[in-house]
Amino acid sequence: MARALDGIKLLLLDMDGVVYRGETAIAGSARAIANFRKMGKKIFFITNNSANSRPDYVRKLKRMGIAAKKSEIITSGFATSIYLKENFPDARVYVVGEGGLVQELREAGLRIVSMPRAESATHVVVGLDRGLSYGKIDAGLRALSSGAEFIATNDDPTYPIERGIAPGAGATIGALSGCSGKKPRMTFGKPARYMVNLAMDLARAKAKETAIIGDRIDTDIAVGRKLGLRTILVLSGIAKRSDVERAKGTRVYPAFVFKNIEEVSSG
Repeated sequence: MARALDGIKLLLLDMDGVVYRGETAIAGSARAIANFRKMGKKIFFITNNSANSRPDYVRKLKRMGIAAKKSEIITSGFATSIYLKENFPDARVYVVGEGGLVQELREAGLRIVSMPRAESATHVVVGLDRGLSYGKIDAGLRALSSGAEFIATNDDPTYPIERGIAPGAGATIGALSGCSGKKPRMTFGKPARYMVNLAMDLARAKAKETAIIGDRIDTDIAVGRKLGLRTILVLSGIAKRSDVERAKGTRVYPAFVFKNIEEVSSG
């Protein structure tokens, strides 16, 4: 642990598969996060999952005995809203996603377009949508066919839940891509750099002072290696020991591997 966190100022903690699976906390995660705080580490909880808003995650973590502030949470939906607010403040957005994504976009002052008016959208923002319907896909296709930009919060194919894995935002993207023939122009979740750079900017931390702790080699570790962060993989979510073995000698091999974040915090 001393080597894994030595010299680290900022910890970027993925949530799904690291802190919890579905609605169940991973054993020891609350103690680990409390230990990180006692060490004086600054923490950002970062997640590719756009289904919930930042206040939703504050409440979810609280139910698991983990104290977190809204300002410590960055979702791919929040990152998307920041990008659109800064670059397209007059955007008209049709959303194929869940309530948390809509809330983040609205909080950023962006205009949300309803399904019947989808053709008037300047951007189609797509995220995890567990209520995906033919009507939503049809409206998204109408918007894209009318010239709207295709934006994805993230493209994770799956995410971990109590019973195993469930379809992620990649399934929603696939539905729109399949009928439109178009792919997202931008994606904000890991392994894209935007969300992690946003966290470091907000924390005023340099790459050499930052560690990312995640459960996926293809997202968490990949973006950490791209940006020169210290990469810590935990085996409590998607990645298995066999995945670590396959990653040896590649650009996505993690610097450290632990069973879970409690092991990271306790050495």
